[in-house]
Amino acid sequence: MHIRQITNLLPQPLRFGLRQFVFKGTACTCVLCGNHVREFRSHGGDAEVLDARQVVGGKRRDNDRCPVCHGSDRTRMMMMYLKDETPVGDAPQRILHAAPDSGLYLWLKRQPNVTYIGSDIDVSRYRHIENMQTADLTNTPFEDNSFDLLICSHVLEHIPNDGAAFAEIFRVVKPGGRALLLTPFALDGKGTDEDIDINDAAEQDRRFGQWDHVRLYDRDDFLKRMRSAGFDASLFDPFDSDQDQAERLHLNPLELLPIGTKPLNS
Repeated sequence: MHIRQITNLLPQPLRFGLRQFVFKGTACTCVLCGNHVREFRSHGGDAEVLDARQVVGGKRRDNDRCPVCHGSDRTRMMMMYLKDETPVGDAPQRILHAAPDSGLYLWLKRQPNVTYIGSDIDVSRYRHIENMQTADLTNTPFEDNSFDLLICSHVLEHIPNDGAAFAEIFRVVKPGGRALLLTPFALDGKGTDEDIDINDAAEQDRRFGQWDHVRLYDRDDFLKRMRSAGFDASLFDPFDSDQDQAERLHLNPLELLPIGTKPLNS
């Protein structure tokens, strides 16, 4: 059995503690989990399509991922947006975090006035995260207009009926509320490639860059799908907003964060 398979059998708090011990150092500090570590790690895929289609959000990045919470450039970009562009930490905010990543969860947990709800179709994967609720993103149990903010990172490319997911996200966000929606994006201008009926891991890796993806989005097309669901869609550019901070956070200059704002009259 591979060492990763063995460690995955351990409870998440124990795995987290082991990573804190193994990687403890003074070279880097993670802004998400607050741990001091001796190095950040590489992450990302190496499928040929990622280079061929100029995919941002999937290609390998060196010296980027926290070895403790696994927060990466895209997680820090979302943190920067939440910190600088939203009332998080100041006014009360009710937040839904779909398929939550540990790093952003730990940062949000430290912010005052946040009511946090995590969701996933399989909550057993998230024993380390408080207030998880079972939810299929295409048909959630939440009431209309329930959340000030909804965060959904690297989820929609897995969902065959993404139209239903976009509609459900729009439904549960409050008028005036926002959705942070992020996926890998092809920047070559050749459009979205998708096959919702595909069930071939090798072919999915070849076409979409990961064995369990059903599409590779074109960023402009993604924004159109957001607008079709009813959102006012825009892109947050962290380097345009605060270049010095974006460089300190080691963000990817090519990656922009799609923001959907629900109109007040919805």
